[in-house]
Amino acid sequence: MMYPRSQKTLKKDVYLKVKEDITNGVLKDHVSITQKMALELYGVSGTPFREAVQILESEGWVYSLPNKGVYVSPLTQKDIDEFFELRCIFECAVAKKVSKTITDEKIEVFQKLIDQMHTDTRIQSDLEFTNLDFQFHKRLIEYAENNRLLVLSEQIYDMMKRIGNIVLKGPSRREEVIIEHTDILQGLSNGEYESAITYHLDRAKHKLRSI
Repeated sequence: MMYPRSQKTLKKDVYLKVKEDITNGVLKDHVSITQKMALELYGVSGTPFREAVQILESEGWVYSLPNKGVYVSPLTQKDIDEFFELRCIFECAVAKKVSKTITDEKIEVFQKLIDQMHTDTRIQSDLEFTNLDFQFHKRLIEYAENNRLLVLSEQIYDMMKRIGNIVLKGPSRREEVIIEHTDILQGLSNGEYESAITYHLDRAKHKLRSI
């Protein structure tokens, strides 16, 4: 027997789906998000839609204009600078913790993700490559073995996915990312993780500015 979804579940569903579509570039900057669109795309309108939009707006994913509607928030230069500053502080602190407990088994997991990134670009989509990049960094957080860090990382990595879908396009940047991830992995073993992470993030930031 099928039971109707609760208002709370509907709100969460549309919140997650809209955020995912913004992250993956399905909903572009300044695109209007209407109740009609939400009903057509997500099967939700009314109160759950409005409540989901309120949460998305509080987190900076959308903005509203009086008597006009709700729109996808663009990435501003301030957003980009703050994101990379926070991510650098966060990941360097995490890497410091992980480097103290790194094992051959953990290194092998990271290496397998890097090896998967080498897949021919003709058969691997940008989204697939971005997901591998995300999994590499998420695994770094998991190996810190701190549940609070995992919770704190969620919003950071939502933004990381959005930026990744912009900057990780094209074979040249992919090749750079593979080298940079290899350097990060080596840094976890030899203690040079901070310079490797900083360089990786600086390159991503530079790429984003050049687009």
